[in-house]
Amino acid sequence: MRAARRIPYVNQGIVMACTLAFVLGVPPESLAFVPAYFFGTVETAGPLPNWAVWRGLFGHVLIHSDIVHLVSNMLALWAFGGAVELAMGSLRYLLFFLLCAAAGAVVEGALAVDPMAPLVGASGAICGVMGAFLLLHPQATLGVTPGPRVPASFVVGSFLAINVAMTLMPPAPDSSLGDVAWAAHLGGFAAGMALVALFRRPGVALWSVARLSTAAKAAIYLTLVVVLLRTL
Repeated sequence: MRAARRIPYVNQGIVMACTLAFVLGVPPESLAFVPAYFFGTVETAGPLPNWAVWRGLFGHVLIHSDIVHLVSNMLALWAFGGAVELAMGSLRYLLFFLLCAAAGAVVEGALAVDPMAPLVGASGAICGVMGAFLLLHPQATLGVTPGPRVPASFVVGSFLAINVAMTLMPPAPDSSLGDVAWAAHLGGFAAGMALVALFRRPGVALWSVARLSTAAKAAIYLTLVVVLLRTL
């Protein structure tokens, strides 16, 4: 008898929750993470021990600024999240996702130029999922069948490189790229790659250095290219 196929219910639930929040028009201020309220400013001491601040630390993943923001995040979560959930188990994956979200928010808040700027979107947590996927499935490929497939390590490595470059050399605040939470992405990546060993199911194998060569090369090359272009 063939074993029953496991379904990543939590990952699918997160996709549906984010989509529903967008369709219903949930007010951003109700769930956004505001660094000034968490860390404290001259006017407000932090971390504030109230529900609104802690709700924003995790709830900001449900809010997306526009349809492009939502669709791009949900496609990435759909592509990478299911495999990570199956490697961890549903409850552990949910906790992992929330911890990556919190890590991304805290890093973004610590480096924010404007601590009153609200942070919304699931991209920090999704970057944690991508980092975990890279360590769990370094030889996986992405694509639509029939059609060409691309090494997942190249996709993740390239995206990581762009975030490193943009964090080291921030774009102008008035540009469209200035609104992207690059540091939150890096915080999520770091948390995901650090936590995956703790949250994976017993017996689930992790990466070897040799198998991550594609991601390493992509990250190094693309970082150098982006930094060079931004200095011209």
